[in-house]
Amino acid sequence: MAATGISGTFTSSSGMASAEEIRTAFIENKQALTWLAEFLTDDETIASACVIDASTLKEREYEIGKEWFCAWPRYATIHSALDIQRGRIAQLAPVYSRDERLYGHHAPLSQDMVGFVANESIIVRHQLDVLCRFVLILCGVEQRSSGEAALLLGISEQAVEAAYCAALESLAVIQCQIIVESGYCGTVLN
Repeated sequence: MAATGISGTFTSSSGMASAEEIRTAFIENKQALTWLAEFLTDDETIASACVIDASTLKEREYEIGKEWFCAWPRYATIHSALDIQRGRIAQLAPVYSRDERLYGHHAPLSQDMVGFVANESIIVRHQLDVLCRFVLILCGVEQRSSGEAALLLGISEQAVEAAYCAALESLAVIQCQIIVESGYCGTVLN
């Protein structure tokens, strides 16, 4: 699955990933990273720049330990896309912050739902604004708390929670639309 199929091989005996291992991880996972960047930015050209920018990070800039090695290409791509989209996210955050509803903790996406997002990513990314897309990835796929996502995005936790709720509601609507369009009319079992 494109959304979660990121892997890597760690061979350095120093406990840190070498620059070559980092580059190799980006090359091996380019398709999944491109999907992630396209989903976040909703622009193929910008997405390509995000993956390229992330793959050129120098080892001295970030020491990457074994535990971070497999996640590093994904996180670097998210940060690269965020650098490009930060202004738009900052513009949208006050709209979500004004939502006065109280949101409880929403769980991360199930593996089935991550699969749905990956399979229907073009429809999903066109239906969600950039803040909802980032929050969906951070909280739903990466399983970060709303506080962690807020800190990373530079916005309020209320805005993150409201955007995540809006993203989940949109996913439910998209699923229903796809079911209706497919002609499936479930049967009632007695």
